[in-house]
Amino acid sequence: MFVGYLGIILTHPVLRTPSFVSFHSQQGSLWPMMFVTIACGAISGFHSLISSGTTAKQLDNERNAKRIAYGAMLTEGALALLAVISVCGGLYWWGGPKGMVYPQLIKEGKWILAFGRGYAVVTKPILGVLGMFIGITMLKTFIVTTLDAATRIARYIGEEWLSEYRAFRFMKNMYLNTAVVIGFATYLALGPWQKLWQVFGASNQLVAAIALLVVSTWLLLRRKQTLYTVLPAIFMLLVTISALIIQLMKFISARDTVLSLITFFLIALAIFIVEESIRLWITKKIFKE
Repeated sequence: MFVGYLGIILTHPVLRTPSFVSFHSQQGSLWPMMFVTIACGAISGFHSLISSGTTAKQLDNERNAKRIAYGAMLTEGALALLAVISVCGGLYWWGGPKGMVYPQLIKEGKWILAFGRGYAVVTKPILGVLGMFIGITMLKTFIVTTLDAATRIARYIGEEWLSEYRAFRFMKNMYLNTAVVIGFATYLALGPWQKLWQVFGASNQLVAAIALLVVSTWLLLRRKQTLYTVLPAIFMLLVTISALIIQLMKFISARDTVLSLITFFLIALAIFIVEESIRLWITKKIFKE
């Protein structure tokens, strides 16, 4: 990242990508679909799982939580900005050399290569011919560590949730639990992962909305300030539910039973969490006091 930003300062690339193309796309309108496409660099439900599942258990002192969590999000935001500048300034939108046109690379599914080539352009004064190799390696390493963290989070959830039920007490065994998680992951990797990827963005941001809602409830019960969590929770709920409804209509039209059921379940989950939160607020007479 340091080399990337230093390269940007030295090369001062011109952003060739247009600031606006169209309000509508194949995935739907700009709102709400853009907000479930841009994820980890802005807000991510996956990060709420990481912070509660692993980060919180690794802290030596609770005082370090803010520095680590907020610092991590700022760092990833910086990484997201570096990625945007690399592809928008290092590549072309049209009329560029072969293999350097961003829309064409994305159409061919070469999004990792797109970042690698863009990163190579902005870091050429420093890394020379090694820029693309280092950029692609950096991105793939980021993905691998994310998969590692996701596996551990899935194991924690399986242990803490399923083991509460007598019929699933055997899931308390971490080796068995891990084997089940990796088994499902292997099935997806060798099978329908691209199909399920269509609902990843909305489901990830839905988890973020739910996390904000849960935190808001926790703060309200303790009579603390909640405006900075309630407002983004409401916004993210509106965005994600709207996006999921749009996707549900598309899946129903395409007669895709699996994705339709998954999307419907996610919408029902969101409604359930909202209803539970409101019921708790009313029960505790938060608003009356």
